[in-house]
Amino acid sequence: MKTIQLKENDLSVGSPLPWPVYAHDGELLLERGQLLSSERQKRILLTRGLYREANAGETKELEKQEKFSLASPFNVLDAIRQNVTRILNDMNQSLTSDYNQRVTKVASVIQKLCYENTDAALGAIILDQQALYTEIHPIMCAILSELLLRRKKIPQQDRLLYLAAALTQNIGMLNLQEHLHKQSSPLTEQQQKDIEQHPFKSREILQGLGITHNEWLDTVQNHHERPDGRGYPNGLQADDVSLYARTLSLTDIYSAMVLPREYRDGFHVKKALRDIFMQRGGAVDMDLAQLLIKELGIYPPGTFVQLANGDIAIVIRRGVKQANAPIVLNIMSPRGAPYKNPQRRDTKHQDLYGIVKVIPRIDDLKLDRNQIWGLGKK
Repeated sequence: MKTIQLKENDLSVGSPLPWPVYAHDGELLLERGQLLSSERQKRILLTRGLYREANAGETKELEKQEKFSLASPFNVLDAIRQNVTRILNDMNQSLTSDYNQRVTKVASVIQKLCYENTDAALGAIILDQQALYTEIHPIMCAILSELLLRRKKIPQQDRLLYLAAALTQNIGMLNLQEHLHKQSSPLTEQQQKDIEQHPFKSREILQGLGITHNEWLDTVQNHHERPDGRGYPNGLQADDVSLYARTLSLTDIYSAMVLPREYRDGFHVKKALRDIFMQRGGAVDMDLAQLLIKELGIYPPGTFVQLANGDIAIVIRRGVKQANAPIVLNIMSPRGAPYKNPQRRDTKHQDLYGIVKVIPRIDDLKLDRNQIWGLGKK
């Protein structure tokens, strides 16, 4: 059964339901013709997540979207980036819109992408040399938050709000962030002050735009707090910061490390993971730091490595049984000549294809994402 998630405008207190209503797991909650007795009941049910069966036309469209997503994850990722950029720009201009619906819709697509093509999504973001840092940073935070919270067995519907927080975390400093993206000099005193206040400002902006979910708002406000109490804006201790804010804090730090900026390349992803591991219990949550490393592996997708035979390769799939043995695609010979027909290599075969070292990302290397991951059409 294909289902459509219901929004607030789909339900009216005191009016008969035109269709049966189901929970996310398919459990029948309300029969057709039943009445909602109060706004409180409506709010509770919407928070839980309500669905109705899609009609024939809607089912066809859903199946079309699913096939598109499976065949073209990078097109989906590009569409996500365009949508997030448009939403944030609209928010920044205080344009009237249903931002709750728009942001959570993007979050649901990110969930689907993570379920179907996690490795390709992670790798494509790391390899993207065209998109602005400010465009891809919130998306990477959302992807990583989805992976970690899914590991924590947080229900799928609940995770949507925290992905929404990841996508909107920096709305209070959007203009400043664009400037800092290009800035190589130290922060000015005013910039430092603006940065420390942006979690408050982000919350205020979101509330002014009609966002009322405290889980979303609190996560945005507290995503720069630290377990050791040295974060901002309130210097909260670990016990006072939710799992979701701690998760966003970690994904924000990692994403800022590995994504390139205009004035510098990103860190080696392996170095970033090592640095995060060293900060556990201080700047980042200890359990979440270990979970991130377990989820991404030692060599996350998109990492450039040199193999034992001298080839240069890109990690395309995380190691399943061995964190240090991912699947890679060899792209250059030991002499630096690009391969016309790159081959997948399993690095568990240490003598030939074992990883010798991580190398910096190769700039201006023409790569076809679909060819790298063997998905869709060129």
